[in-house]
Amino acid sequence: MVLVLLLLAGSLFADAAEDETKEREKARKAAQKAYRERLKRPINGFIFEPDSLGARPDSLAMVKFTKGVHFADSLKRGDMDSIVATLSAVNHGKKVSYNYRDPYDPYKNPTYYRRGQGKFWYFGLGMCLLLVFMYYRAAFPKQFELRIRGVLNPYYYNELMNDRTITQFGGGSGVVFVITQAVFAAGILLNLIFGGYLQLNSFFVFVFLYLAVLGAVMLQQTIQFLFANSVNIEELVRRQTQRQYNVNFLLSLIYFPLFLVFYYNGYKYQGVNLSHWISFLLVLWVVIRSIYAFVGLFQDRQLTFLAFLYFCTLEILPYSVLFAILSRS
Repeated sequence: MVLVLLLLAGSLFADAAEDETKEREKARKAAQKAYRERLKRPINGFIFEPDSLGARPDSLAMVKFTKGVHFADSLKRGDMDSIVATLSAVNHGKKVSYNYRDPYDPYKNPTYYRRGQGKFWYFGLGMCLLLVFMYYRAAFPKQFELRIRGVLNPYYYNELMNDRTITQFGGGSGVVFVITQAVFAAGILLNLIFGGYLQLNSFFVFVFLYLAVLGAVMLQQTIQFLFANSVNIEELVRRQTQRQYNVNFLLSLIYFPLFLVFYYNGYKYQGVNLSHWISFLLVLWVVIRSIYAFVGLFQDRQLTFLAFLYFCTLEILPYSVLFAILSRS
């Protein structure tokens, strides 16, 4: 009887061992099959799980992973997510206070001094612009009055244009040009900051952007000057340039206080997309100036084919390209 029981126990144990062996073999074959499936999806010699290929890869990580961009079309996939994440990261600073919130914290977690996103340099920029404005108001009092009044009254505008000392970049025109382009560049940077690129909130970034805007506008006006000389419409371009300076000057005096309010009080508008509002204000600036310049063609009785061609290609088109770039960013 004992022998029979031992034989039955041995057979049951053998069957269990055989079943376990079959399960292991089945699992091994399944793993091999899955591995062969993954081998069909290698990237630069590396094997990815199929699920990881379903998500859109980070473009910068992909460039590093593939050791270079092999096709120009690959730049269209992704928006440089790693760089965007770096620019939009909040900078908490690196200085440790060593004043722990909980003195009995066993881990002694340090507390960092947080750096606010609203920095002093933007207010300092406002003070610099105020000083330049006061200098212009004191050095060119008559020109200042004529520019402000000439925006709405053609008589004062004609008085301004009769002064032959008014040139494109000389004298008071240069000061007005510096002020207006600084405010416009500050608006572009403010749009980027509210768009999430917090690491761009730096005075040196503003200086670089300001110089880029100055260079672009001066290049645009140089092309306008060459075009005017080639088709003999120098007086038209001269009047249009000063008309733009006048409306830009007036709008800059209105816009920059708004930019200061938005910059230092943006945290109060949590449900408002301030980046879109700043973009709207910049577009509105160019639209108002363009309408004012187009009406000026009627006032000067210069609405000819050459004048219309100049207005569309050398005044409207460059800013259309700028706002297209801002909208895509």
